[in-house]
Amino acid sequence: MPTAPLPAAPVPTATADPVLEVRGLCVDYGVGANAVRAVTDATLTLHRGEVLGLAGESGSGKSTLAYALTRLLRAPGVISGGEVLFHNRPQGSDEVTYAETVDLLAADIAKLRQIRWSQLAVVFQSAMHALNPVARIDAQLTDVLKAHRKQMDAAARRERAIELLRMVGISADRLRSYPHELSGGMRQRVMIAMALALEPQIVIMDEPTTALDVVTQREILEELMQLRERLGFAIIFITHDLSLLIELADSIAIMYAGRIVERAGANELFHTPRHPYSLGLLNSFPALHGDKVRMEGIPGSPPSLTALPGGCAFHPRCPYAMDRCRTDVPGLTVPSAEQRGAAVLAGDRTSEPRVAACWLQDGLQPPPEPLALSFPAHGGSAPAAPTTAFGSDQ
Repeated sequence: MPTAPLPAAPVPTATADPVLEVRGLCVDYGVGANAVRAVTDATLTLHRGEVLGLAGESGSGKSTLAYALTRLLRAPGVISGGEVLFHNRPQGSDEVTYAETVDLLAADIAKLRQIRWSQLAVVFQSAMHALNPVARIDAQLTDVLKAHRKQMDAAARRERAIELLRMVGISADRLRSYPHELSGGMRQRVMIAMALALEPQIVIMDEPTTALDVVTQREILEELMQLRERLGFAIIFITHDLSLLIELADSIAIMYAGRIVERAGANELFHTPRHPYSLGLLNSFPALHGDKVRMEGIPGSPPSLTALPGGCAFHPRCPYAMDRCRTDVPGLTVPSAEQRGAAVLAGDRTSEPRVAACWLQDGLQPPPEPLALSFPAHGGSAPAAPTTAFGSDQ
């Protein structure tokens, strides 16, 4: 269900400063001839203070990509290629200088343990399963501090636990509660508090509000945006709800069948999607205002990763498919170093030029009657139907 619009977040400082760079990341399930490629050549840049959304249907590779970044994949998941560069900036520094740059895929276990939670934290999808059901909330919060802040004594750890709960809107008298004594929204807030306990530079959130009602979801997301503004961390936000990301994210990456098929600023993606799959996802949500319209959605189902169709994996479901789509795999349009350096922060609050993997970007015209977006942008009036489904700013 679409949520009510969130207030626009202020532009964080040093938005153009990359904190995480993912280059050519590949993930397989299994090895050898029986291996299945779950993520193919993923390339992303996360800037400091940015909210980067990952969207797509179930099985598109969103969570696999996110957990590969932190090397939290469980067997039989195997990272088979690429690099993930974490640019560690000294805490409190406003200069674009790094204490170190670490390839998380090549780092040893000791280095990973030093970075995880302290600099890169994860909020898991199910708070009830992520929290220990037989441990009180104070024990779970202070365990984080015991492991990573060994200089803190018991009194300081308890004081920090109280501070963390208050930061996410929970009274300190809940410290001695067990997870089952808290509501779903409170459990999710505890998970966010644990993730922010050490003031990390990056927080990965895997569908953190999926099981919550829309009112609680909105409250938590508003609080999260306020914390992001105050603490300056960057977020990778995974969700099925593209309408939510349009309001929440600075930029959005769309995944299909293990590939990133489009990345753009949130406003740009909404008004001029350049990949038919992005357009189909946008058309899958009903309007909150205005006249009733027929929902288009996307016909069919995502392909099995064990039997991907030839060419573009989306072509069997694509209303714009042509002969080339059935034989040739389109690559993302990658900007040159000069283009990246000349990128200007615009209304989308991202300095990365948009990219999309679709042959229609070669100047080919879409069908005479392209699909039209069916819900208004950012809670306002619906935009005029574009002259083409992919905009005019080629």
